[in-house]
Amino acid sequence: MSGPYKFFLVLHIVAVIAGIGTTVLNGIYGAKAKAAGPNGGHIAKANFEVTTIAEKIIYLVPIFGIILVFLSDDAYQFDQFWIYGSLILFVIALGIAHGVMIPSTKRMLDVGAKLGSGQGGPADGAEMEALGKRLAMGGMTLNLLIVIIVVLMIWKPGGPGAT
Repeated sequence: MSGPYKFFLVLHIVAVIAGIGTTVLNGIYGAKAKAAGPNGGHIAKANFEVTTIAEKIIYLVPIFGIILVFLSDDAYQFDQFWIYGSLILFVIALGIAHGVMIPSTKRMLDVGAKLGSGQGGPADGAEMEALGKRLAMGGMTLNLLIVIIVVLMIWKPGGPGAT
């Protein structure tokens, strides 16, 4: 593979590490925020802000991957399962992130601030619990999708020389 291919491969891997790697442990931050009680809102807010930055980096992952396909001297094609399967799973993950994770986290921060100010009631506490379960399920699903995508990237089913 050419020098430009290797350059974009490095960018692709760095984007995965900096973007996806940053978000994989968000559930732990959520647990720490919950355990911190009234001060947990600060942990949750900081984690959300960092995740928002990571989100921008995550958008670069498929862009660099697509560039790699074009630079692969036809070794890789978009009709290979590992490529189009990874892209489909990535789009599903984005749907979960934008449909479940981001709105639930924003709502959790709002309700947490209300509870932290002493204005919240039992219904707010129950909503926080429900949001926490929703985020846990969404996070677990995203992490599973990440593992599947990594498996596709390593074994390349449907790619050249795949067994």
